[in-house]
Amino acid sequence: MNLAKSLGWWLAVGLVSFLGAVETRAEPADINLRAQLIWGTDGEKPKGSKCKDVEPSIRKKLERVFKWKRYYEIKDQRIPLGSKDLKRLKMSDKCELEVRFADENTLEIKLFGEGRWVKTIRQSARALCQGELAVLAGDTKENVNDAWFVVLTASVP
Repeated sequence: MNLAKSLGWWLAVGLVSFLGAVETRAEPADINLRAQLIWGTDGEKPKGSKCKDVEPSIRKKLERVFKWKRYYEIKDQRIPLGSKDLKRLKMSDKCELEVRFADENTLEIKLFGEGRWVKTIRQSARALCQGELAVLAGDTKENVNDAWFVVLTASVP
């Protein structure tokens, strides 16, 4: 192989490698989020309470990790989230979430308690759309034997 052909071949390899590395970044797909505020307890729900039993598919996933016998849904919100959106959800008087895409594949979920930032987690958007849960949890101040959970699930519109 002569020098000109050899240089031409290496130039072609380099150009293909460069073009592959410069591919345009895809925008994240829009998703529909579902955020649930859930109460975990071993006790019965209070009489006259409007909370309802958590659906079996979510309850089973929570039971694999957490110890409570009963899980009640306090609030359920559904929101669409686009690639450039920043959504703030009021789950209760004391609990708010802020959700956005951190990058094309990852959601950033910030939890605020009583107006103060508490925690930030990152979750794969694809995993949520495939049935995984994003769970933020903590003890209740009223009863140390109970807990609250914010559970996020997602689907592609």
